[in-house]
Amino acid sequence: MSEWEDFLNKSRQIVSSGTCEKLFDDNYYVFDVIKLLYKETADEKTKLEQLVLIEEFSQQAGVQSSNIDQIVESLLDVFHQLIKRGRDVNVSCQILTTLTTILVLYDQLETETCQSVVQTLLAIVCNGINMTENRPLRSTACQCLLQLEDSKAGLLWKEKDSLIKLMRQERTSVYEDYVMLVTQILQNGISAPDDIRSEDREVDRVVAHDSSEYRQLVSQIMDNTSLFSQGGLWHIVLDLVNIVKNYHEISATIFKPMMLHHMSTFDTPLLHLVVFIQNEFEKEVLTDIEERQLQNRILAGLNHPSLTPAQRLFYCHWIESLSNVELDKHESCIRIKDDQQLVFFPSAFDPIDCQLAKLALLNFCFPSLVKEENGQAAAMLLGGVGYLHKLVWHTGSQRAAKALFRALFSMYRRHCSKSFSQDINRFLRGLISGFPFFIPQALDFIESLREMTPESPVYLEILQLLHQQVINTPQQQAAQYCYFYLQVLKRASLQSEIVPQGTVRFLSYLAENSLSVDEGSWKLGIAILSVCQNILVCHGTRDLYVEMGDLLFYLMTHYRDTDIRDKARFYYMLITSATDEKICMIIQPTTDSHFFHTEAISTLLPNNKAKGHSNVKELEKSILSLEKLKVQAETFLDDQFQDADNTSSSICDLKTYYSVLKKYKTVLKTVHRLRMTGSPQEVLALCVYFEEDPNCQPLKEIRFSKIDAQVNYEFDVDILPKIPLSTRIVTRCEFVDDNQTFRCQLADTAISTEDLIMPLPIEIVSTGDREKDFHTLWDWMEEDTKKDGSSCVESVTTVQKSLEDFLSSVRPCLKCCQISASAKCVKYGIFLPPSYHLLMKVTSQRDYVVVRLMTDFYQSLLYIREVV
Repeated sequence: MSEWEDFLNKSRQIVSSGTCEKLFDDNYYVFDVIKLLYKETADEKTKLEQLVLIEEFSQQAGVQSSNIDQIVESLLDVFHQLIKRGRDVNVSCQILTTLTTILVLYDQLETETCQSVVQTLLAIVCNGINMTENRPLRSTACQCLLQLEDSKAGLLWKEKDSLIKLMRQERTSVYEDYVMLVTQILQNGISAPDDIRSEDREVDRVVAHDSSEYRQLVSQIMDNTSLFSQGGLWHIVLDLVNIVKNYHEISATIFKPMMLHHMSTFDTPLLHLVVFIQNEFEKEVLTDIEERQLQNRILAGLNHPSLTPAQRLFYCHWIESLSNVELDKHESCIRIKDDQQLVFFPSAFDPIDCQLAKLALLNFCFPSLVKEENGQAAAMLLGGVGYLHKLVWHTGSQRAAKALFRALFSMYRRHCSKSFSQDINRFLRGLISGFPFFIPQALDFIESLREMTPESPVYLEILQLLHQQVINTPQQQAAQYCYFYLQVLKRASLQSEIVPQGTVRFLSYLAENSLSVDEGSWKLGIAILSVCQNILVCHGTRDLYVEMGDLLFYLMTHYRDTDIRDKARFYYMLITSATDEKICMIIQPTTDSHFFHTEAISTLLPNNKAKGHSNVKELEKSILSLEKLKVQAETFLDDQFQDADNTSSSICDLKTYYSVLKKYKTVLKTVHRLRMTGSPQEVLALCVYFEEDPNCQPLKEIRFSKIDAQVNYEFDVDILPKIPLSTRIVTRCEFVDDNQTFRCQLADTAISTEDLIMPLPIEIVSTGDREKDFHTLWDWMEEDTKKDGSSCVESVTTVQKSLEDFLSSVRPCLKCCQISASAKCVKYGIFLPPSYHLLMKVTSQRDYVVVRLMTDFYQSLLYIREVV
């Protein structure tokens, strides 16, 4: 077996095991693949397989950004060799696709490497017009250029004239690709932001030149839409729509012939395109008669047997969007003939989603029915839910029940008719009697009705009926579904209008039979006590003293669970020794957990005020100014390691060095100045607080009892970095003025790269010999790079400066880290808190310097650009 075959088998085994990232643990894997591409003995399938692997997994598997230039150049060389030999067209196309993907993924679109790829792609596109042999290659090149233009708008703007000329000359199937590329470039040029630049000059807008040329171009494209595939047509039309919307000298009627042609189809993507254009240019393209024809065509397809349920859902959505109807706009409705409304009636064979969509459309066929006298329209609407109601009744399906509640809610929300509330009562009573496990959905439904119409009595009416139904439930059924019934009783016990005597009798039955109901569980006991708690708070004890006392006495003496007995004893003591007013002060009514969760979350959201909390006003413009004056990094031994041996003699290798380094703490001591820049003259109880940042430990709040407008206040903030990356910590403050709490934004607390650069803090192997410590640490880290899973990285870069210019241009923070300097070499040892390093050897060449870097924090390799 040859070397490349062995390599191929190994990669296939790793891929089949689902651990593709292991292929890229070796930084040279990509280059091994490129070497394979040069092998003439490797077949086309093998080469395609490896190229696809690079394209799909290169980014997530960790291909180094520093290798991108070399990878791209090597792939381009392979491509050119294949083109010269005229072989493996599929491999050549895949190489272009892989190159494009790498450039986009690694954001290399503004580099010289990208320009070389673009020039190669343009050469392919421009050569061989109307030749059939190179159609796959030209098509792929067009698609690659399209992707690059889409990722960086304006990249190909200067090539637009030549590409337009090529598009007009093309007569093969590649014409579609040329059109897609041209429309994307024009769309970016017309609707692009003003900051798109080409060769350091702003891109000129299309509008500034010959308008007739571009009208003719768009017209030519629309005359040839029959040559495009569905996917290509959608892409082209989307771009043309943006062009027409931004370029008002081109009329939207240019789309009319295509729309009229495709209005007669049942092909969902094409009909969707017609609806999309109609929504974008309402009343601009089609006449009223043509709009009705389009609507009738969609109505005809709503129940067409050849369409799938998913396609029919599209048709429902199109009717709704074309009609511009909304639930809250009570007078807006779908304008169709009365006999056409029957199309929206669900059938027994419609899936649940289609039934719900049709009921929504049927709901939009009528304006608000609040004042309807005969109730015919309301009866027609409720008749539409018949099949859905039967499906729920005969199957007990949770999904069907939710769809039924959604349909009823939409109808009541739009019409709020009294007849609706009566029919909803009838629906709910029937459902709950047959399927008690629908009680949570029913309670959510009536709660939504109350939130929507707080003045309407429908919530209380339905809850009273449900309560009456629960307390009259046969005992056997009550025991089986007790937890569902207790949810109704808990909600009903909060309403003073609902008499609680029946509730207490129901609770007493559950308590006395708790062992047979649910083995005297804590869950059952706490549910009973929750209802008792609501009754004590909302109804008092005057009319229920004996009944409630007997229930609580039984729970505290006979219930199986100790915690329930203790709670029942507490409530019993309240009713026997405290007034109703005192009870309301001690305990609060209970609600469902999800309502409590909603209330708790609401306190975190803006413009929400929780009970018992003061309102905090947000200031759009801050009246305080925060300024960072200085930063000083300090490293010291942590207090808990003061007695440990931390001398250099105890450090013998890199692992030991790291363990000693963990005993030290590095703090960035910052000094800030705070002053007032506007009225009032003073504020009280000011608190400066910092949002949590992933790059550093949480910062302590700074508090002032009073701030005077005439005084500048300085304070210290100690910042402990977690990782050595620059960041901006969001800083805010709150203060009190005239009994009102205000909150405003302050300047962010910035940590720059320069703040994080400091000299090596501890002596490693020798006292006072910094250069020896530097070389020791370099050797240890260099040795560690050879181990699997090492965090140490070595890199080399160049700076186009002489050594003298380099030394004069470095930042002061780097000068403090200089270890030694000679005529040919300068060394820097940089410590990056809390425990990372960046070591540099700068060697002089003729007119530039070579910088060797060694680090255990690979992101610090970019620091060289910030400190030189």
